[in-house]
Amino acid sequence: MQKFFHQIRKLKANSFTLVELLVVISIIGLLAGLAVPAIQGGLDKAKQQVDVSNIRQCGLIAFGYANDSEGNYFGTNTAFTSTAYFANLISLGLLTSTKILSGNGYTAATSTNNITANNIAWAVNGPLTSSDDGLLPLFLSKNIGTTALASNVSLASATNSWKSKGLVVYRIGNSAEFLRADNSKNVSLGIASNATGATLSTQ
Repeated sequence: MQKFFHQIRKLKANSFTLVELLVVISIIGLLAGLAVPAIQGGLDKAKQQVDVSNIRQCGLIAFGYANDSEGNYFGTNTAFTSTAYFANLISLGLLTSTKILSGNGYTAATSTNNITANNIAWAVNGPLTSSDDGLLPLFLSKNIGTTALASNVSLASATNSWKSKGLVVYRIGNSAEFLRADNSKNVSLGIASNATGATLSTQ
């Protein structure tokens, strides 16, 4: 019997108390709470890079189209919507994959025969030519809000897929990037106000 009670006392000495268990659970919860924003930030960064890669590929195709159209990204058509613009590239055999038309919040069409506005993440800004200011965006995230200034875009009322976090842009100077919004939900495109074709007219 004495040996039995000795074993009980030994077991109690090696056991967690309820308070200790709650402390451990609290620490685990705190560490998980700290890790979630970092993980989310990493996922956002990865998605942004995918979007930048896709819009860059669209830009390179459009650049090839402009080279065959005397530097005019829109050819002889000055009224392209984004759907019509990319459908035209498909009809010319320049765009063969719908995957690069997708972005965060947009699913690529299953084939080039059935693309709709819901399958295209990019708005087309134009008409532009290769002689315009190289900082002007040819493509950028759709639905960037009601403000359309040459040098500054307000995302205060944006319904684009990145909300007020920022937007993805491809410039006719052949660069693509994700532009983060500042605390006032504004994104600077860095374009001089007197630049040729400086009015954003995204479609």
